[in-house]
Amino acid sequence: MALQTVTLVAAILAFAASLIATGVSIYNARFSRFARERWWEKKVEAYSRIIDALANLVYYHEEHLEAEERQISLSERREDIGDYWKKGHAEVKKATAIGAFLISSEAEAAIHKMWKEQGKVVNPTDWYSLIESNYVASRDCLRSLVEAAKKDVQISRQD
Repeated sequence: MALQTVTLVAAILAFAASLIATGVSIYNARFSRFARERWWEKKVEAYSRIIDALANLVYYHEEHLEAEERQISLSERREDIGDYWKKGHAEVKKATAIGAFLISSEAEAAIHKMWKEQGKVVNPTDWYSLIESNYVASRDCLRSLVEAAKKDVQISRQD
């Protein structure tokens, strides 16, 4: 009788241990999924901020190029347009400093390429060529970053 009681208690303890192990496993799976989702959200947030910042830089350069081509003055709007550059430049600089921590190495490389390409092979006293060079570098970076972001956060285009 005592042996049967010990066997029954051991079986109950083994069953309880398996229930606890199952509970811990379910908790770990949910926590792991939660952590992956939070990391994905952080990546999407980082890409969104950088893409928005690059769009600000592109807008800034486009406005200046258009004003030069149409030979119009931006004096009334200079401060507003300058705000686009300030916000965009600061955010892209921050993204450069963060590097591949939140964004892919492909996205990081696109940002570094933009910094190198801006003003490249341009006479620094030629305002139009400088703005055009910066525009092309920013625009190309924006395109590359959007593609890198899609790959990194696995967003496919729904056509």
